[in-house]
Amino acid sequence: MDARGQSETIGLVLLLAITVASVGVVVTVAGSALDSAEHSSSVQRAEQSLSLFDARGALVALGQTDGQTVSLSGSAGGSYDVRPDSGHITVIRQDSDGDQVGDPILDTSLGAIVYENGDAEVAYQGGGVWRSQGAGSRMVSPPEFNYQDATLTLPLVRVTGGESSVSGRPTARVTPNDVDVSKFPTETLSNPLSNGTVIVTVQSDYYRGWAAFFEDRSTGNVTVDEANQTVELELIARGTGGGFSLQETPVKLRGLGDDEPIDSLSFTLEPNKESSFNDLDWSLVADDGGSERFEVNVAGANPCKGKESEVTLTYTNGGTTHEWRNDTAFTADGSTYSYSCDGDTPTLHLDLTGPTNVTYQDASSPLSNNSTGYLVNHYLSELGPNVDLETESKGNNNAPGNSESVDLDASTGNVEYSSSSSRVVTFLHVTENAINVTLS
Repeated sequence: MDARGQSETIGLVLLLAITVASVGVVVTVAGSALDSAEHSSSVQRAEQSLSLFDARGALVALGQTDGQTVSLSGSAGGSYDVRPDSGHITVIRQDSDGDQVGDPILDTSLGAIVYENGDAEVAYQGGGVWRSQGAGSRMVSPPEFNYQDATLTLPLVRVTGGESSVSGRPTARVTPNDVDVSKFPTETLSNPLSNGTVIVTVQSDYYRGWAAFFEDRSTGNVTVDEANQTVELELIARGTGGGFSLQETPVKLRGLGDDEPIDSLSFTLEPNKESSFNDLDWSLVADDGGSERFEVNVAGANPCKGKESEVTLTYTNGGTTHEWRNDTAFTADGSTYSYSCDGDTPTLHLDLTGPTNVTYQDASSPLSNNSTGYLVNHYLSELGPNVDLETESKGNNNAPGNSESVDLDASTGNVEYSSSSSRVVTFLHVTENAINVTLS
């Protein structure tokens, strides 16, 4: 065979080799793509099946039927598990000092039905459907949890029954275990709530999905603990407002609204008998527990003897301080700052939502309105939603904490305020609804 003939033969062999290799690559890639598509399709069908299970299971959990049967889609590569001990939920109340009030309202396992295929899971848990893959998780359909207009409704659905695992296309049978068990309110626990907080804590393999749900469906404080796969939702219970003795401060305002939340804030100051306000130095301090502070200070002497008292309003955030003053604010018939006399013994009356202006003590005021009522509303709203009001009374020449100038027992205050329905919980309705799930 001449050289030309050998070259043609070698070329043909190489061409066949390249063709075979190319076909192998195409088959491998196509096979991998088909496997990936089949996996994705199986997981999507599981989402649809468990969403249908969610709707049917809710009928049983909420007492509308005695049982339901659901056919679950599947594939040769996946399986469905009943996991009655998967996940945990607690619901507690705390008082305004952060101490737990009574026993937990809920403290129980959630349970789950889980479709598992490779690193992907689709789970029915807590009345919702969740999907996880790798380190992430997301909500497919929402759990039985509704927060609206300051009302939290939580008809918790728990999965119970024996652990089991079935491959292929199983049938799920749902029956009631113990449903519509009221956890709040009860004979000893009642609405409306006031003061403190309600804290919902969920431990779950799908905690990131739960966290996203809480952040999307409420404006409460959401905290995620990655190490323990836990998410916590904190909702504020509204403070009570009303009248109080100045000896009873601090008064805790909870869930203040965003726009002019203070409807009324008034004080009647009675002098210490030995003082008659001759050495007056009294303050109302609003504190958010951080660096921000707003103070209304009244200092001076006995107005019934023709003496003037100076009013100073101060806001500080730890770095910047703004100050307003009025040294002729008190009059016998004033709308914001007034006084009355019993002989030479004065009583001071403060309406801190009133219109009396105070003068900014620097070049240009940060606010367009310098009335007392506007400043009080603006800064208490800025400090909110949680603010403590405390009174301080001392004589100008006495050490802090001394109540020399004002009789705190005899002096009174009154506060009425509006809360933001998106920040607080006033009504709480919690039931526990356990369902048995069997797979066959």
